[in-house]
This record gives sequence, C-alpha cells and structure tokens, in this order.
Amino acid sequence: MNEENDIQQEEISDAALQLAQAFQELMEECAPDFPKEVSEQIVRLSNQISQIENKQQQSLYNFESIRQLLENTVSANSLLEKAGETNLLLGKQHYEEHIIEPMLRSLFPVFDIIADSRKHHGYCSCNAMSLMDSIYSQLLQFLANYGVEIFEHTTADSYDREIMKPIKWETTSQEHLENSIAQSLQAGFRLGQTRILRMETVSLYKHQPSKTNTNILIERIEK
Repeated sequence: MNEENDIQQEEISDAALQLAQAFQELMEECAPDFPKEVSEQIVRLSNQISQIENKQQQSLYNFESIRQLLENTVSANSLLEKAGETNLLLGKQHYEEHIIEPMLRSLFPVFDIIADSRKHHGYCSCNAMSLMDSIYSQLLQFLANYGVEIFEHTTADSYDREIMKPIKWETTSQEHLENSIAQSLQAGFRLGQTRILRMETVSLYKHQPSKTNTNILIERIEK
C-alpha cells in the first residue's frame, strides 16, 4: 500500500512541477500581450502551484508519522486497534478537508483563465496557444490525479439544483425549454462521486410567449 501511495505522490508532484514550469513558459512567451489583470493572476497562481509540492510533502510526512505511531500503538490489543483505525480515518478526513481541498480550490481560477483564454485567444500567438493547450492538458491530469471530475453541461440539458447555481435567465418562446440550461458559464468540480467542490454556474431558460403567439391568443379569447 505504501509503495502505491509513493507512486501516486510522485505522479502528483511531477504534475505540479510540470504545471508550474508550463505557466512560466507561457508568461515568458506572451506576458506583454496579456491584459494586466490576467498576467498578475497567472503569476500569483503559478507561484501557488509551485508551492504545492513542498506543502504536500510536509503534510504527507506529518500524516505518515501519525499513521506509523498509530500502527505501533494498535498492535497492543484489538481495542486499541479499533481506536487507532478510527483516529486514522479522522486524520485522513482532516488532511483531505484542510490540506487537499483548499489546494484544489486554489487551482479553479487557473482552470477558468486557461479555459476562457482557449475560447478567446485573440491576444495570443500560435506558440502561446500551444503552451496554453499544454497547460490545460497538464492541469486536467493534475486534477484527475486527485480524483477531481470537471462537469459542464450544454444547452437544453436539465437543470440540477444539487450541482448547478443559476445566475442568469434567458427568455425563450419554446415552452419545453423552461428551466433548462441556456448556457454553462463556469465549469463545476466534483471530488470523487459525491463531494461538490464548486457548483457549475449556469444561465437558465425562462419561457415567455412570443408577441405573435400572445396576439393570437388574445384574438381567440375575444372571439
């Protein structure tokens, strides 16, 4: 089990390092062409990514020390073993909630910037776009290593209040589209099967009869 964890952590550390290096290359290539606020945010988030490995290695060291101490203690008898397993689970939960999840959430703005830049790349050179695509792929791999799923719905998909946050409404004359997705404005992120780290931001359709249909209805009523 420890060997598997070591391999996984090596993959995560490598992904963090590659991601930080890719951001550095991107800034060197086209920083003068980026809007100032975008450049500043990329630099800030790039620095955060470069610190992930050190923070995680220290956290893993502390967690491993606790785990080892518990393993040595629980060998005394079955009661201590059960207590040790409970403490280990609580330690893992604390590690995920207070170390892993905040780190993952700090990467969501990076994803948003890259995803938006790939859609609107008027101020990027071809080489910059190539770097952007590379960063995007590495970022997806980095998140996947932690079990993070990115979800993004398309027009006319059903609205799900559990994973979506509507902030806009668009009128439509098509009644069957009422309360369905008009547009996905910002991707959502899920850790594992159930834990939502960020809800997907969407705009929804709101049915509004067209003026022509309204006039026809009025005429029928008058008759």
